[in-house]
Amino acid sequence: MDLFQNPFHILGVGPRSTREEILDAAEGASLSGDTDRAAEASAALANPRRRLSAEVFFLPGIDGRSAAGILAGLKGRVKGMQPCRGVTPVAAVNLTAAALTRLEGTGAQGTAYGISLLSQAFESADAREVMDAVNADRRVARVAAVPSVTDVEEELDRLRLYCRDVVRAALDRLPSRALVEAASQAVRSETDNAAKPPPVLVRDMMEIYDLESRAFFDREQATVGALTAAMRRAASKDSSLGRKALAVADDLEKVLMNWQSVAAPLLTFLKSTGVTHRPSLAVALEVRDAAVEIHNGGADPALAKRVTSILAAAFADVADVSEAVAGDARMLWGR
Repeated sequence: MDLFQNPFHILGVGPRSTREEILDAAEGASLSGDTDRAAEASAALANPRRRLSAEVFFLPGIDGRSAAGILAGLKGRVKGMQPCRGVTPVAAVNLTAAALTRLEGTGAQGTAYGISLLSQAFESADAREVMDAVNADRRVARVAAVPSVTDVEEELDRLRLYCRDVVRAALDRLPSRALVEAASQAVRSETDNAAKPPPVLVRDMMEIYDLESRAFFDREQATVGALTAAMRRAASKDSSLGRKALAVADDLEKVLMNWQSVAAPLLTFLKSTGVTHRPSLAVALEVRDAAVEIHNGGADPALAKRVTSILAAAFADVADVSEAVAGDARMLWGR
């Protein structure tokens, strides 16, 4: 739920507003012509479960006047992300999500920074602390307290799904290359370059990235298979295509370096979880097999060396491959 669609914002009240203040605000909004919207917002805040959802998705711990001032600064487009200080963690989540939704013109770096800020804010949103903040507001508003932390946990699960969608939409607004770079930067930042496990929103982001990139990897894997087959034929001693082998290697290099670019966020993410990116491993081993076959077949040694160099550059972050390629290089170059 976007902050600007929240029942509290629609009525111009806050979590500390009393029932009477909410009814007065709803009546005033109806007189302004938005009767149905005002009635729906008022009904939501009168329902205990829907009110809790509105509270968790709003700005717990902030009075209505202050909330209105903060939201006024978020209207329109946002040109840069800033950490939210001096507010409760769940309020920081909602403010950061609202800003990221409206972020414009900052490219990969600004988007990655926004994703990192949102991820960090969500990690700090503890369910019991959220319940305490909500209940503190409710005491002022003379509303019955939330009875169970489980109810808050369920709302935080819904907030997580909303934040996941915000991250996805922010990435989708970028051109393809900037999208990949933003995802890479966010993963590197939030895993300390794969040195620590990913936080939950980064994990969610990369699960989506993995699903949506599979068609690309399937297509490119088929291309790599065709190129390695062509390279084997071209490298054959008896083939009239021998002079074209290095040209095929040029095409292979372009495909593999593009592969490496798209796979980079996944490679960092999976490394932080102790898992290998299987499509990258499969492609790298296929190309390595071709290089070894070319070398063992007695073809131009420059070609085997060239392919090995391409592998080393494209798959340096795939441990199983980089170790094997290092051994191949020692065999081919004598070091």
